Amino acid sequence: MTPTPQAARQAAEYAATALGFSALGVAPARLPQGDYLQQWLADGQHADMVWMERHLPARQNPALVLPGVRSVIMLTYEYAAADARQAPGRIARYAQGEDYHKLLAGKLADIDETLSLYGGVQRCFTDSGPVSERFFAAQAGLGWIGRNGLLIRPKHGSYCFLATILTTLELPYDTPIPNRCGTCHRCEQACPTAALNNGRCDARRCIAYWTIEAKAPTPQHITQAATERIYGCDICQEACPWNRAPHHRPPTDLHLLMPARLSRLAPEQLAALPEQEFEQLFAGSPIRRIGSAHWAHNLSGLVTPCHTN
Repeated sequence: MTPTPQAARQAAEYAATALGFSALGVAPARLPQGDYLQQWLADGQHADMVWMERHLPARQNPALVLPGVRSVIMLTYEYAAADARQAPGRIARYAQGEDYHKLLAGKLADIDETLSLYGGVQRCFTDSGPVSERFFAAQAGLGWIGRNGLLIRPKHGSYCFLATILTTLELPYDTPIPNRCGTCHRCEQACPTAALNNGRCDARRCIAYWTIEAKAPTPQHITQAATERIYGCDICQEACPWNRAPHHRPPTDLHLLMPARLSRLAPEQLAALPEQEFEQLFAGSPIRRIGSAHWAHNLSGLVTPCHTN
């Protein structure tokens, strides 16, 4: 008996649930994506993230990533909505625990193996490949793209990772849901650097960009606006009504929770970490990749005489 597309999807859903993913949706791979990315790049809003330009053709055409691709499977995986830091200095919630790239890679490999049993060929990514993840997540009915540029889910908000599986299987597709931001502009109004504009984020103004991706010295006005944000920025998520309890789900993966030592160390202690201690503290963390020098620079606004008396 030949396996049906519905059976393959059900098998993927069962595996995803068992592996801790909170939702799964499917969209056609050949959907037109419009000119959003081209315009964003043309306006220079990607700052110095040159890989966005280099990978544009693949982002707009998944067949360049996986020949014969028919379906894009999108999955969500929860991370903590609460800030675990007990000392000054805010770390984006997604980065408070272990590196999600490594954590989810093995889980995606398991789903890949399941789909292979149904004759599929897959490629899997978690923010690690040329795929328009938020676009396909919205097309797969998992939520809508809000004014902060993030995927917002009607019951659980935006505190989640997105994972992608491109597959040559033609699976049953989901239907997009309407955008429910309505007349709300709280994320745009809350952003201290005015980086947000109706779903577009200008990286040149974004605190998260400057504390994580940027290679150049941070402009003074960004440092002042960042206040206690030392890695990433959740301000737009904190302002979003959809992220208020009881909308969000608590994480079920203990690997994504902040280590006790990191939650308690003062900014002065974090900034003064020797290279070896920095490497040890952040050995399994996404923070490790920015290096100790960038980390100390991010903390410089908090380590001043007025904070050390």
